[in-house]
Amino acid sequence: MTKRLVGLVGVAVIVLAACTSGNATTAPGTSGPNASGSTASSGTGGTGNLAKDQTLKLYLSDTDPATLDPAAAQDSVSIAVLGATQRGLLYYDKDLKLVPSLAEALPEISDGGKKLTFKLKAGAKYSDGNPIVAGDVVRAFQRLLDPRVANPYAYIACDVAGAAELLGAAQGCGTGDTPTDDATITDLLGKIGATAPDDTTVVMNLAQPATYFSSIMAMWVAVPQEESETAFAEAADLVSSGPFMVKDWQHNAQITLVPNPNWYGDVKPTLTEVDYLIGGDPEAALAQYEQGGIDTVVVPGTSIRRVEQDATLKEQIQDLPQQAITYYDFNNCQAGDDKCPAQTGPANGKSATQNKDFRIALTQAVNKQQFIDLTFGGIGSVANGMVMPGIPGYDADYNPYPFDVAAAKTHMTKALADLGVTDTNADGAVTPADLGTMKFGYNCNAGHLPRVAFLAEAWRTGLGFGESQFDISCSDFATFLQERPAGKYNIARDAWGADFPHAKNQLDLLACGSGNNNSQYCNPAFDTAFKAAATITDPAAQEAKYIEAQRVAVDDAAVLWLRFGVTRYLVQPYVSGIMASSSDHQNIGDVFLETIQLLEH
Repeated sequence: MTKRLVGLVGVAVIVLAACTSGNATTAPGTSGPNASGSTASSGTGGTGNLAKDQTLKLYLSDTDPATLDPAAAQDSVSIAVLGATQRGLLYYDKDLKLVPSLAEALPEISDGGKKLTFKLKAGAKYSDGNPIVAGDVVRAFQRLLDPRVANPYAYIACDVAGAAELLGAAQGCGTGDTPTDDATITDLLGKIGATAPDDTTVVMNLAQPATYFSSIMAMWVAVPQEESETAFAEAADLVSSGPFMVKDWQHNAQITLVPNPNWYGDVKPTLTEVDYLIGGDPEAALAQYEQGGIDTVVVPGTSIRRVEQDATLKEQIQDLPQQAITYYDFNNCQAGDDKCPAQTGPANGKSATQNKDFRIALTQAVNKQQFIDLTFGGIGSVANGMVMPGIPGYDADYNPYPFDVAAAKTHMTKALADLGVTDTNADGAVTPADLGTMKFGYNCNAGHLPRVAFLAEAWRTGLGFGESQFDISCSDFATFLQERPAGKYNIARDAWGADFPHAKNQLDLLACGSGNNNSQYCNPAFDTAFKAAATITDPAAQEAKYIEAQRVAVDDAAVLWLRFGVTRYLVQPYVSGIMASSSDHQNIGDVFLETIQLLEH
């Protein structure tokens, strides 16, 4: 990295001399409320009497959740609220072990792995007092698979019998077209493999065996949905099946949760209120934490060094490995011209990212470790593929395109020739400067600008792009979630937190037509191996097949993988009983808010 690049990144981030991460502390304790309710075990190891005021204050995000409709949710902000207010048949405990919630037990599996049968717990009710019945789970899948809505996670249920007829190739479920006739869609929705023989039995019939499908039943998209619940825009529209419910929603200011009086779970919340504060960026949230205004906070990359060198704050640090990845989408232009941005330079007038050598050049021009050191405070590890450490299918040693600026330039020269780029600026050579503007997008106010600046400058200094060639812009998160898959950008910021610990969940992001495939990548060789892996029952053979699939995408430089996550949190000493999980969403322990207590302070 040149001095100029360090300087430019330093405008957006605080870069300290040390480039090694601080000593990681262990995750907070996992003790929950005790029987008496009068004392508690602190998540940081202390004990004490409970505070009279059991109001937990947390920063949620800079803007409202994009949606609180379980069928439509796709981002961690929305899922954080849904995780506290909704529970389905199954869920994951803190150790990522699949356990029953609304179901009495794990499913009975029959018909060669194609049939899963669940029995509901007796007496379970929603927050409004109405009983939770099996048909409400069926309704969840009907809403999810309705092609008229185009839910981004519909593809996750492609294995359900009848899903392919509804979604077809558009969502990667099959080869046919998606039906558009209302009568046909209604008829097909009534025939899907989600059925309720009676009010206490849910049967999921699959089109083919899928070893991971129980995990899908633990996702927010599979939570029961009461028939009367048709809108999700205001607190009054929301009915809860989880430990908390939404009491109030002041848009773009605060969401207030209170305990669900009908929560059927064994652990009842001690907290009497959770205030999810909305507005401001992560640095503002950190300042609010330091002033005592919130109780836990994620430390932005810009402040990681400062926090670990602060005598008081360093004692409140909790570093937690996450099943998460930071990556940036190259628009592969394989989902149609309407989703491939126009760009001058290439002979066909479309984004240069359509070219494999171009994507390889951008990949090899980035020093990923330096990216982590300068924009994440040195915490996290380099990512060269989509499957995360600790998940079968993680391919630790495969890296065909390591940081190598000379090799990147060679690939760029080939790419420009293949794209038909000519010497437009009359400097006597064909270089990236002869390409037109590239749209580079990210979501605002979430600490992403330093990372975008790092990448753009690495490509300028390493490959010769012009000073103004990257049209860098941001949108609010809800808008960005719509713009990115629509193909507005040549390059766009992306990230993923595992919905369940299985390679299927991460590699789905690269499948042709998949709802969260924002890079528009599509390679039949990848899809063939990926789909074959799902049907293999031998764990070692299945893992090998997932690795085979992933290497196809890595060889294609489908996206720019950068970092597997470690999140640094600050936790006030009086916050007790945090049950931390590598699948936490926005705040430490937010998968299990019902176990948190506040001590006297």
